[in-house]
Amino acid sequence: MKAGLVGVVGLIIGIALGALIGGGLSAPETTTVVTTLYQTTTVTTTYTTERLQTLVQTVTVTQTVTQTAAPPALRAQDISLREALGTLVGRHFLGDFPSVAVVTQPNVLCSALAASALSAMPPYSVARLVVYNATAPDASASAAAGASAVFLAFGGEEPLPVADKSLRDFLAALAARGYKGSLVVHARAWAATSQFKTVLNDTRISAWVKGLPIYVVLLNATHVTVARYNATTGALTPVRFIDVKTGEAIKPYTEAESLFLRSTVGRVAGSILFQGYSKVAIVTGMDPACVALSAAAYTASRANSTKIIVYTTPQQLVQEIKAYSPDAVFIAFGGDMPSYAISNATRGVLTALKDAGYRGDVLLHAFVLRATNMLSTVLDAELSQWLSQRNVKGIAPDLANRRVNIVVFRVADGRLQPANVTTFLPMPDAIADVLRRVLSS
Repeated sequence: MKAGLVGVVGLIIGIALGALIGGGLSAPETTTVVTTLYQTTTVTTTYTTERLQTLVQTVTVTQTVTQTAAPPALRAQDISLREALGTLVGRHFLGDFPSVAVVTQPNVLCSALAASALSAMPPYSVARLVVYNATAPDASASAAAGASAVFLAFGGEEPLPVADKSLRDFLAALAARGYKGSLVVHARAWAATSQFKTVLNDTRISAWVKGLPIYVVLLNATHVTVARYNATTGALTPVRFIDVKTGEAIKPYTEAESLFLRSTVGRVAGSILFQGYSKVAIVTGMDPACVALSAAAYTASRANSTKIIVYTTPQQLVQEIKAYSPDAVFIAFGGDMPSYAISNATRGVLTALKDAGYRGDVLLHAFVLRATNMLSTVLDAELSQWLSQRNVKGIAPDLANRRVNIVVFRVADGRLQPANVTTFLPMPDAIADVLRRVLSS
C-alpha cells in the first residue's frame, strides 16, 4: 500500500468511524460571516417656494449585514475513509471472487467507496460498477445479477432509513432475478439495516437471503474485518483480517516465509525436475511468490537452456512457444492468486500449448495441482485428449511424511491421476512448518 494511504488511514479512521457506522454525517457547525455592503442611495426632496423647484440630493449610506452560512456538508476525512476502506476491501477480499458487481447509491461518499474498491481489485477478477436507480430497481438488479458476488456499497450521505429502503428494494429485485451468488455488505449498509434485521423482517427477501453466502465488512481503529454472516443464527465468523496501519491482510505466515518456501520449491524444480531437458520454458505470473519460484528454478536449472515467460494471453504464449521450441514447459502459478485465477491461467496456458502444436512434456508446480484439484477445474474433453498424449510430471509435497515427491501423472476421468513417484526428497522441518501454515490460510 502506498505510504500516503497508510498515513491517511491511521490519521482519520478513529475520527470518522462513528459517522461511517452509526448514522448520517454529523451536523455541520454554523459559521458567522460579516459582510459590509456599500450602497449609494438617491434621495429626492421637493421644496415649495414661490416657484416650484426640485432639488436632488445624493446621500451615500453604508450598511453592515451579518449572514450565517454552513460549511460544506462533506469533510475530507469522510471521503478519505471511504477511499481507504474501499481500497483495502478491493485488494484483499473482493478479488477472491471471479466477478464482482459493486452496487452503490449516487452520492459522493458511496462513489468514493465504490471507485476505490474497483480500482484496487486484481486484474484477474472481472468487476463492474452499478449505480442504483431508486425508480428502477429491476434495471439495477439486472446489471448486477450475473456477478459471482455483489458488494452492497450503500449509505454515504443518505439518511439511514433511505439507505435501508434502497438496499432492501434492490435485494428484492435481485431475488426476483434468481441471484444465487454472494453478498458483501458494507459497514454502513450493515448499520442502516440494523445488522440486517430489517432485511430478515422483509417478507420479500428473508427466506432468499438465508440461502446465500453473506459477508460483512466491519472496522475499528486497528483492523478491517470481513466476517461470514449466518442469517439463520446471526453468528459472525471472521474470515479475513486487514491491518489498517500496514494495509496488509493478516496471515499465519510472513511474506518472507512465503518467498522462502517458493524459492526452495523453485530450486527443487530447477535441479531435479528440469534435469535432462534441452530447453525448459517457465510460464509464470507477476505475483511476488511466482517471481520467487521462477527465479529460483531458473537459477538452479540443469536444463541446457531455460527461459522465463510471463503469461499475459494465450495468443502471446503461442508466439513465444513457437519461437523458443522448448521440450518441457513448467507451469509456475500460485502465490496469492485465488484458485479460480490459477485455474483460468492454467487453462489458458494449456490451450495455448495445444494451439501452438506443442509436443513436449508438461511440468506442474504443486500449487497448480492443488488450486485446480488435479486439473479437474481446467480440463475439457479436447484438452484432456491433448494432455493424455504428453508426459506430465509435477512437484507434490507429502507433508505427513515430510517428503517432496516428483510424480508422473496420467489423465483419467477429466483429471490427473498419480501414476508413479520417480524421485522423493526429504522435507526440512523449517519448510514443513511454513508449508503447513500456508496451506491452512
